[in-house]
Amino acid sequence: MFHTELFVHKLSASIVFYRCLFGKACADYNEKRAVFKNEEGTSLLLTDESVLGGNHYFAAMAESKKGKGVELIFPVNDVELVFNKINRIYPDCIESAVASQPWGKLDFRIVDPDGYYVRVTT
Repeated sequence: MFHTELFVHKLSASIVFYRCLFGKACADYNEKRAVFKNEEGTSLLLTDESVLGGNHYFAAMAESKKGKGVELIFPVNDVELVFNKINRIYPDCIESAVASQPWGKLDFRIVDPDGYYVRVTT
């Protein structure tokens, strides 16, 4: 089981983005955080960066692009269906179109509202 937390600049924008990507609503949320869960037990926690104290490791990076050197990988059953939905709603977030990869997977890449890099793959 794996859980990921992303600190985001505008929580409401991130909730809408990931809701579109995942095709489902948050399992739980309040004004400072939102949680998406799947059937396998993994979760994505979105936390408003305003909760970071001045001495938190990420506090100095709050206004920068997020996720440097990290790629979030989101497996789906139908890559082209998800791509078409994202392309209709968030065309400017697409970093690369659907492509067959040498390792046998079909995928595309997007960048979320905070700059986190996401690979959507089979």
